Amino acid sequence: MLAANTTISEVFMQSLKNAYGSKRNFEKELVYKAYQFGNKGRLYFGITKLLNFTMYPASLKEENQNSIPLLECNLDACDIANFIEDIDYTKLSTAYLQVRSIIQS
Repeated sequence: MLAANTTISEVFMQSLKNAYGSKRNFEKELVYKAYQFGNKGRLYFGITKLLNFTMYPASLKEENQNSIPLLECNLDACDIANFIEDIDYTKLSTAYLQVRSIIQS
C-alpha cells in the first residue's frame, strides 16, 4: 500500500517512465496506436493485473478483460493530438494509484 503522503504524480510518472521511457514517448505511443487502429472508434489505455500498461481499441476490449481502463479516447469525436493536450496527468495518476492499490490487495 502506498503512503498517503506520497506524491501522486511521482509514483505514476516513474511507472510511466519505466514502461515508455518518458511522458513524451507515452504520448507518441498514443498517437501511434491511434493511427495503427485506424484513428476511429475508442482507444483505451489501461493497466493489467500484472501492473503493466496496455493500449487497445474497443474492438479488442473483450480480449483485454484482464486490463482495467484508466483513460478512454473516442477518436470519432476528437482528434488524438487535441486529446493528448487535454490529458490531466493528476487525474490519470490518481486513477492509476487507486487501481494499483485494488490490484495489490
